[in-house]
Amino acid sequence: MTAIDPRADQVRQIDQARRLYEAGELDAAAELFAELATTEGAHDRAQAALGLAVVAERMAEDLLADSRPDEAADVVLQVLEVTDAPRLRVLLGIAHLEMACAEFAAAVEAGPDADTAALAIELLARTLPLRGRDGDAETVWRYGFEHADDTLAAQVRQRYDRP
Repeated sequence: MTAIDPRADQVRQIDQARRLYEAGELDAAAELFAELATTEGAHDRAQAALGLAVVAERMAEDLLADSRPDEAADVVLQVLEVTDAPRLRVLLGIAHLEMACAEFAAAVEAGPDADTAALAIELLARTLPLRGRDGDAETVWRYGFEHADDTLAAQVRQRYDRP
């Protein structure tokens, strides 16, 4: 009778997870990599954790491209519980920037008092360039400068002029 080599089975599972990733089946690949990365005593935990980070990076980038930063943040946070990957931390920051922009825009659209609206306009206009959206930032500033509420427009101009 031959002994079963658990390492050989883990290598096969890692290869299967890689094939799933290459086929675009990211959820299935992530699940398999996560299982291997969290299995106590697994010989290839580090390799599985690296594979999981690569899959999560692609998933997060795809979700961000689809304007779903909250889901991207959820994916990244789940994986960061298993492995610490600097690129994932950057993607988490990007997801949070995107969510912040959405919240600032929603605050402006809600038509709050002049103080709150001016703050939201400033924060949105200063955050958008961090995401490469300079044109959108200019539009937001212009919206504030030309607002029908003179108090709001004056506050936005003050905020624009400060360092």
